[in-house]
Amino acid sequence: TRQGNYEKAIEMYEKAIEICREDTPPVHLAHWGIGEIHLNNHRYEEARYHLSRAIELEPNEPIYHYLLGCTFRYINEIGRATYHLHKAVKLDDSKDIYWCELGWVVGFNQDLEMGIEYLKKALRINPQNSKALTDLSVLYAKAERFGQALVCLEEALKHDPDNTQIVEMHERLEFYKSEFARLSGLSDSQETS
Repeated sequence: TRQGNYEKAIEMYEKAIEICREDTPPVHLAHWGIGEIHLNNHRYEEARYHLSRAIELEPNEPIYHYLLGCTFRYINEIGRATYHLHKAVKLDDSKDIYWCELGWVVGFNQDLEMGIEYLKKALRINPQNSKALTDLSVLYAKAERFGQALVCLEEALKHDPDNTQIVEMHERLEFYKSEFARLSGLSDSQETS
């Protein structure tokens, strides 16, 4: 699939499913492969079906729960997303991407402070995770903790200096911070960090 021949890859996985018994490892691996291809191509219903099948066949594989959690996030089924993301970190708490996704989903949709804590866990595992840093900055900004949000973006820029999205976020946040302070009548030194 590196050359983008996704349909051919799906066809090959489907053949593996056809010729193998349901309880053999290639079947859940094939469902995982098909599910991930559909997820990456924004075909969420197909991704949901195949990732759910992979979990039915191999319920203790954390990557399956992570990917299904991502799928549910994209189709805005937040309760199901958090269930599977929690399951992924319960099965393997050493993956920063699992904590990062859980932090974003929980923090943006349910519990801001808990989301911040999960993102901090992701950064303890991988301090250079630019996505965790940018997600954390958004949650800090949502909590009106602009100083902390800017620190996260500055750290993300150290690891990913050519990322125009992070540069733009930093510029906008600087503006929002100054406007918030101006409208609140606070000086920069008084602003909550």
